[in-house]
Amino acid sequence: MEQKEALLFVGADLSGIQKFLYNISSRKAAVSLKGRSWYLTDYMEKLMQRIADTPQIDMYTGHGISQGRVYCSGGKLYAVVRDTPQVRAAIDAMQQKCERELWEEHHGLLSINMGYVAFAFANDSRVLLEDGKEQKLGALWGCTAALFAEQKAHKFHTVIEENFESLFSPVAVAGKVCAVTGIESEQCVPLTDEKDTIYVLPSVMEQIEIGKRLQREQGFRTFEEYAAESWLGVLRMDVDGLGKKFANGFDTFADYQHFSARLSNFFDKVVKEDLQQRYRDDLMVLYAGGDDLFVVGRWDAVIDMAQEVHDRFAAQFAADGLTLSGGVVVVDPKFPIAKAAEMSGEAEDAAKHFRGGEKNAFCMLGECLSWNKEFNFALGWKERMRDLCTEAGMPRSILHKIMAFDSMRKRGDQAYLWNAAYYLSRFKSDKKNEAIGKFCDDVKHEFFNPSDHEGCNVALLALAARWAELSMRTNIKNN
Repeated sequence: MEQKEALLFVGADLSGIQKFLYNISSRKAAVSLKGRSWYLTDYMEKLMQRIADTPQIDMYTGHGISQGRVYCSGGKLYAVVRDTPQVRAAIDAMQQKCERELWEEHHGLLSINMGYVAFAFANDSRVLLEDGKEQKLGALWGCTAALFAEQKAHKFHTVIEENFESLFSPVAVAGKVCAVTGIESEQCVPLTDEKDTIYVLPSVMEQIEIGKRLQREQGFRTFEEYAAESWLGVLRMDVDGLGKKFANGFDTFADYQHFSARLSNFFDKVVKEDLQQRYRDDLMVLYAGGDDLFVVGRWDAVIDMAQEVHDRFAAQFAADGLTLSGGVVVVDPKFPIAKAAEMSGEAEDAAKHFRGGEKNAFCMLGECLSWNKEFNFALGWKERMRDLCTEAGMPRSILHKIMAFDSMRKRGDQAYLWNAAYYLSRFKSDKKNEAIGKFCDDVKHEFFNPSDHEGCNVALLALAARWAELSMRTNIKNN
């Protein structure tokens, strides 16, 4: 490397966050999940401080970096330190120690990937890597991502090497089964609640206690209380294209840190404070960090919040070329939360792959919608259907028929077209109401004459019908 100050770009990635968050039973689910969310954030902050406090590690200040800290959020951290053999040895030792601690504490649910890339500054916007090549700043993130991927393929290798015999020898476990995670362990401790005594892992006990403290401070409820005798909405969202933005979107560390501060402010202030406060009676933000969001609450409030999160994110980050996709599932409040979280993750993934990977989409009630067109189309029709049923006396049977026509279409039965034309004409003639008659004409037009959005009209009308029907049933239950 040229005669410039030798530095290391240090990265750490907490792997298994999704599995850790959602691998949970319904026992103590709300306080456990809240405690786990807080634990994840606290763990990475403590790891960053651990790096800074290690005597052998000299944190770097300069080129827009303050005290070595570059980023710490959402299970990832990045720092810049001076490069010496002692620093490299200290980071390697810390990675192995953290790996052992996480294994003992969480039994494989969480693991840590840590690595470093040697570099020097060519100028504020370009770096010299160890091979002597000059590259853009984003190359540092690309190199650490490759290190993380390699480590994920061999995670816990230190633990396995040190405990090979005990790990792969049959043992008789006489311990209890953790009521929250389902892990069997001799370390389980009793947790007494009002009805009975259950057993949990010590780490789970700690998370529950954190959750109880947060519950006292924030006043959040159980999932069943949020559902309010209705249904539970489970939402997952994340930012589209953030990795590419980090790798290619910044000229200097100062630019990167400015952007990171904006992103952190959005999830910490806008989501976890502002929106959580506004929706506090109806839902709980269980996790919001980095680029991920996990919310549970009354299903209609969750959908309303998802739309507002998207709109406010777009207002702040559209100029950065970033969008937000998500998925929500609607389940009974007694439905296993781990399974509901898995299903909402699948819905989120479907949104990410919407229309060939276009993203900026939302999946709800089994249908994917673009935020820009289809969502507003379905929302408008939902409101119209609901108003006609509740204020103009339109029978709800027409909503069920619209859903049935869409089911025929999905099966490939083209008879839905003439069946719909006949049914809507008869329905209109039977109802001497101008607004209902106009509704029938407009539905028929949408079935046979696509409007300016790109989605399937019939599918979107069926979604709107189901949405309207659920919202009316929710009102009945809550009144």
